[in-house]
Formats: sequence, structure tokens, C-alpha cells
Amino acid sequence: MDKQNGEVVLFPKWKTTLENVGFNAVKEKRYTDAVESFTTLLNHKVASHEVITALLMSLIELGQYEKAEDLCQTQMKNEEEHYYEYLHIYITILFQDNRYQELIDLLDEVFETEDMPHQNRTQLWQMYEVSKKLLMDVYKEESDQLSADFEEAIRKNELHKQWAAITQLKKQPLPSNLTFYKELLAEEKVHPMIKTGIMMWFRDRELSDTIIVRKFGRELEIVPKQLNSFQSDYIIQQIQMRLGAIEQDNPTMYEMVQRLLEHYCFVRYPLYPTELEVEAIVEALKQLGHEYLQLPYQKKTEDERVQKYKEEIELCEQHYMILVGE
Repeated sequence: MDKQNGEVVLFPKWKTTLENVGFNAVKEKRYTDAVESFTTLLNHKVASHEVITALLMSLIELGQYEKAEDLCQTQMKNEEEHYYEYLHIYITILFQDNRYQELIDLLDEVFETEDMPHQNRTQLWQMYEVSKKLLMDVYKEESDQLSADFEEAIRKNELHKQWAAITQLKKQPLPSNLTFYKELLAEEKVHPMIKTGIMMWFRDRELSDTIIVRKFGRELEIVPKQLNSFQSDYIIQQIQMRLGAIEQDNPTMYEMVQRLLEHYCFVRYPLYPTELEVEAIVEALKQLGHEYLQLPYQKKTEDERVQKYKEEIELCEQHYMILVGE
């Protein structure tokens, strides 16, 4: 070892010794010793491609995936000549760490944007296919457990557990048999927000079946795939536009009535207001905003429908707060 310009450098003989020690440790599966030797070479910037590859594989064997990932990303940026070798190792890290979705997303991008050698593509495609299968198995296992938790919560009438389960189920693919969930949508006794969760799950997974939904004494047939989210519905946008003037006069009230509207629509989903209801709902929200903030307000109408909508909005707010608490 010597010093040049204040930096410690390795004598060639010591460099060779560390390489031999490291490679022998790998052969004997003493990966901790291998990492120690190879890391010294890396820190002194004298690690060859073979040393870095052996270091990466040793880190993977030790389960030190974060260190291996950081090093691999660095080498992919700096060593263009060996890019695909490091890419393969990086994919291996994701695979070993059970990060199948990240692996699939990365390879989707790589296959689409990069023209790689046939041999590398074949190897990565095999890992891609295996990862897709393993990911589906993971989803299936998680989905089965969540479905069991949800059914038990329904059976025991445990509302908060129902909500927790359906919130997680919305992230999963739809099960092959939807009979249980469809029947819940037609049951009046099932909480309206649980039905909202099921409907949004169906919508996001683009279910094209015709479903019967019963909510708040009404029955309708819907096709989930054809549903908008309530934020994008034309009628909701009309209500929001008519509330816009409040934002200039009282931003606090505006945030409050917007939140009331959002929760009202969420609980009632997919029951949208009609164009004929817009004026009364806007007036109901304005009155509630002033009442909650204890501010004077000159009512524009004594329409009985306004009182009805005020009661509905407050009921939906109670439903929402009980389950979500925001």
C-alpha cells in the first residue's frame, strides 16, 4: 500500500491477494469474507468487472439486497459495455427480494424501449414469465385471505373490519366468482359505503356485467365498466361550479362544502344527482356551510327539497366519518 496525492493506493501484489482471497471465499461459500475482500478493492477503485460481479452475487447470497441494488444501479450507469449483465443481476435482485411487480414493470419498459441481444432478451423473458406467475400466486393468496376476512366481517356485522377488508380488496384482481359481492350490492342492510367500495372495485377492474344495486330505497341496473368516478361526473362539476363564488368570499367554508359534497357523492355512489336536483343541492350546501360556521345567511328559497338534501348530506357525512374518520 502507498499514498499518492493523499489517497491510499494498493500495491499490485496486495490487489492480487485480495482478489484471490475473495474468489476462494466465494468458491467455499464464505460470502461475508468475499464481500470484505471485494469491498476493499471497490473502495480503492481497482475492482475489475469480474470482482464487482462476484461482489454482487455475494451480497445477494447474504440477502443484502439494498447494497447489491445500489451497486448494480451504479454499474449500469457507468459500465455501458456490461450493461446487460448488470441488468440481469438487477432483475435477479428484484426476483430474490420477491419484488415481482417492480420486476415486471421494469422489464415491460426495457422490452418496449431497448433493442437488446437475443440471448439477454431470452433470459430476461424467462424471469419475466416466472415473475408474472408468482405475482398472480401472491395476489391469489392475498385475495383469498382478504375475501375470507371480508366474508367473516359481513357475517359478524363488523363494519370497520368490512371497510378495512374491502379497501384492501380494491387493490386486488377480481375473483372468478363474484356472486357473493353481487348479492351484497342488492342487500339493503349492507352499509352504503361498503357497496361504494365494491362498486369502485368492479369499476376499476372494468367489469362489464350488468349489476343490480339497491341504495337508499332505490334500485338500478349498472355496468361498472361504464361508470365515471364521481369527480368526473358532469352533474357534480355543475354543482362545484355553482359553489365557486364561495371560494373567493370564504375559503374555509368553500373547503367545508366541497368536502361535504365529496363525501355525499362517495356514500351514495353510483347514485348521481340529476340536473333538476342541482339547484336545491347547491342551496343545501350553502346553508350547511353557514350553519356550521355560525354565519348569517339569507335563504334564497324555502323549497322543501333543500331541507331534504340537507338531511341527506348530513346523514352521508355521518356514515363517512364513522368509517373513514377524515
